[in-house]
Amino acid sequence: MIKTRKRRNTGRVTLQDVAKHAGVGSMTVSRALRTPELVSDKLREKVNQAVEELGYIPNASAGALASAQSHIIAVLLPSFTDRASTDFMQSLQQILNRHQYQILVGCYEHQPHKANDVINMLLQSNPAALVAFGSQLSPTHFLHISNANVPVVSVASQSDEQAAISIDCSYEQAAYDLTNHLVTQGKRCIGYIGALQGQRSHHQQITGWSRALLKNYLNAEQSVTTPDPASMAFGRQALTEILLRQPELDAVICSHESIALGMIFECQRRLIKIPQDLAIACLEGSENSDQISPSLTSIHFDYHKMGKEAGKHLIALLHRLKDEDDNAIFEDTVINYAYRFELGQSTP
Repeated sequence: MIKTRKRRNTGRVTLQDVAKHAGVGSMTVSRALRTPELVSDKLREKVNQAVEELGYIPNASAGALASAQSHIIAVLLPSFTDRASTDFMQSLQQILNRHQYQILVGCYEHQPHKANDVINMLLQSNPAALVAFGSQLSPTHFLHISNANVPVVSVASQSDEQAAISIDCSYEQAAYDLTNHLVTQGKRCIGYIGALQGQRSHHQQITGWSRALLKNYLNAEQSVTTPDPASMAFGRQALTEILLRQPELDAVICSHESIALGMIFECQRRLIKIPQDLAIACLEGSENSDQISPSLTSIHFDYHKMGKEAGKHLIALLHRLKDEDDNAIFEDTVINYAYRFELGQSTP
């Protein structure tokens, strides 16, 4: 026999519906759900049975507003699909789940003009904190966040003194060191192929690349960039374009692994020898870099570790905020993450 759940005309079962079904007061239901140890076993069983039969789902946001506490962590991402965001989110969620915090994710799909709307949507959930990963938070964004009295964790994002916790990546230094390595191996015409033009990481990468070339008195003008997400198709297209401009090109640095893979496949199609004719390296490598032929020289950032560290520092911050008064002042936490250099067969 299929039981029909009783619902109001709105279609949503309310706390008052549960109270009526259980034959108790609304305050008793609220207490049984939030502080069950303060309710007798008999009443708690009646409330739980009513909740199950009606399919009642507690309104977490309303409870948070009433108690001035929230167990929601808002996370701002530039994309749902890139590896960095995925790795970071997996580790962050593992840490937060252990402490009974739930994640609410907002994504602006690498379109900065949409970030403000996404942030406002996240703030409406009354989160305990906002984690911004790989994002550019403007003064306007921080003004809205400040008005909501929400601490910010900035990870691989634009640094700002208003972030309570900042975890940064050395994108510029990585690009500088990788370019300088190619120069020491005898490469003199080194191009840059980058996606997501206008993003902070792209700006840092291209700055490091050009700085290394200029320091060695080499030309830093050969680059092909796109505002779109990275892809193998763009890598193949960019190789054609940059070789038409500069036939003497002997090395190229790619912002993402997928771009480098596209370039490698295009070189193989054209019978361009790697690394003899053209050396290829990337600034966002993964374990896949070792599985292709030739293996790809790449820079690796441990986004899994960043997620764990962000979660641990955030939990510690929330505990301090809970234990102290509203006027307490805490020192900001700033962490700079280094990278790992993996030398493959795609460069000398």
